[in-house]
Amino acid sequence: MPSIRRPDSKSSTHAAHKPGKSPKSKSKSKKPSKGAQLTRAAAARETSSWSAKPLMVDRAAKLEKMDAKLPSLDAVFEAMPCVGGGPAKARVLSSNLDAWNARWDMLQAATESIDTQYFILEKDVYGFAFLGVLLEKQLGGVKVRAMTDAMADTFGKHGFKMPLRGKDYLQELVNHGAEVSIYHPIHDRLGTMVKQGGFATLASNHDKIIVVDGREGITGGRNIGIESFAHPKDLKGAWRDMDVSLKGEGPAKGLTISFEREFDNKDISVPVSRDRLGNWDKKDIQLIGTAKMMDVWLKAPPFTDAEKVRLRSDPALRTALANDLVEAGLAALPSFIDRRPSDQDREFLLAQAEQLVGQVETRGSNRLFKTGGTMPTRDTQAKVIDQTSAANGRINGMASTMTDMIRAAKTRVVIENPYVVLTEDMLKELEAASKRGVKIDLITNSPLSTDSAQTQAFFLEDWPMILARCPTCRIYVATGENKFHTKAAVVDGTDAFISTYNLDLLSGYVNSELGAMVKSEELAGDLLRSLENDLLDPSNGFLEYTIERDAVTGRAKLVNGQPVITFGPEDHLPAAVLEDYKGRRKLWGQTLRNNVPYLEPLRHPPLEP
Repeated sequence: MPSIRRPDSKSSTHAAHKPGKSPKSKSKSKKPSKGAQLTRAAAARETSSWSAKPLMVDRAAKLEKMDAKLPSLDAVFEAMPCVGGGPAKARVLSSNLDAWNARWDMLQAATESIDTQYFILEKDVYGFAFLGVLLEKQLGGVKVRAMTDAMADTFGKHGFKMPLRGKDYLQELVNHGAEVSIYHPIHDRLGTMVKQGGFATLASNHDKIIVVDGREGITGGRNIGIESFAHPKDLKGAWRDMDVSLKGEGPAKGLTISFEREFDNKDISVPVSRDRLGNWDKKDIQLIGTAKMMDVWLKAPPFTDAEKVRLRSDPALRTALANDLVEAGLAALPSFIDRRPSDQDREFLLAQAEQLVGQVETRGSNRLFKTGGTMPTRDTQAKVIDQTSAANGRINGMASTMTDMIRAAKTRVVIENPYVVLTEDMLKELEAASKRGVKIDLITNSPLSTDSAQTQAFFLEDWPMILARCPTCRIYVATGENKFHTKAAVVDGTDAFISTYNLDLLSGYVNSELGAMVKSEELAGDLLRSLENDLLDPSNGFLEYTIERDAVTGRAKLVNGQPVITFGPEDHLPAAVLEDYKGRRKLWGQTLRNNVPYLEPLRHPPLEP
């Protein structure tokens, strides 16, 4: 990784003492067992609940054949507890525009079926256009099944789960034969607490899935909403995320199984019912009309640089263009819509068009995507790794995939993740890899770029300890406006993991998650270059956090049992932010962590001299 540091940062060997915090553990942790391998019994327990699935790998038997000290990445890949896999045409969807156009083309091409689940489905032009395509495809004979999560939209302000707040748009799909569900509605969580208790009460479906015709699909970190797909030039604070598209029946089958595991459990995934009084308030023109406007915008000629400047600075021009877009969308409505648009329909479409004309870089982007986009398609072997939520039996393939990959690493591990709150088990794997000489790069958020103050509170407490225990590790934090939401890893330049999985307690113990493990030196190179470009982009403002180390041994220097910080949050965060996080760090990173039983996996032993 390139060296990233503030010009006025302190030397790594001469600095004032700024000890970090290291929460105490109730018991001193033991060193990992030889090779840190899973035993046959542990592996059998992990795979037993998967045995009914014909695509499952016999992980216990595979792991038996691995080298007792250090498994190879090939052996780890073969043993992964996947729900589907095989040859795949795979493509890293790094840019927001590529990610949206890949979804758009895939949905437009569907002829048989569409299955889709998103943690967040926003009531904006992207969310309405997305539902519009689903509705048009359902009306055209394609079988549509869709699901969204309840916890991500607790009070129904942003999504579609609440009556009178957007649920009627989901009912429009159901009225025409689609199957739509809300995952773990808030009013059902009391029942979950009584029946199951523990983490199950909090469980959400964090999956992001599209599967089309049982042959291709997309997964990764992006939700459906403007923050995930807008170009940063068009939206201040647009999110930085990562997806992968997979074309191949084996991986597509895995995505379908992951979808059905949650969708088919009607105790947790509650179906949206038809309108009880009949479909008297139709939303078909609004939804399909928005989709048609989106299609026109994506496929129109791109603006020149001069046209972009003019459009961004001229509100009257944007209004005129929005009105033209409404007329184009209405003109493109399919013939099976046999009613005239109402004033309400036109008002709705104009509001969506006004959002869309603000997406200047998006105009014409489909043309560019079809000529290659920013990343090529690669021939790969891919596996889909699944994890069900704590409210649905808790099948977990994600944690073992991450730890097994790190355990097999020989040279380098690069991880970009928005929420780095490591469990002791995960930290032990990174520590063991570091002691083998494996270079480790952790790329994450700072308080200036995060959307989660709670996870940052843990991270700000932990990062010096992570560096102390992992001498070959480097930590980079974003300080720009873009929120980093990528959940990806590259190991030894050959194996790439793109997922929905955060390095925090919710992903590790509570939510449903999904990931794609792709074996391909070419695709791993694409992903690695994308992550390195993130670090080099000045708009992201990446800084490196450092501690003082012994010049000969590389070991962390400790004062009173704490690492000596040479560059950290206190060196770049505004005073108001530091003061705000002072209380958060004490509450979350210390008091709650050390006293709440559910947070015990996040406790770490004191550093040893």
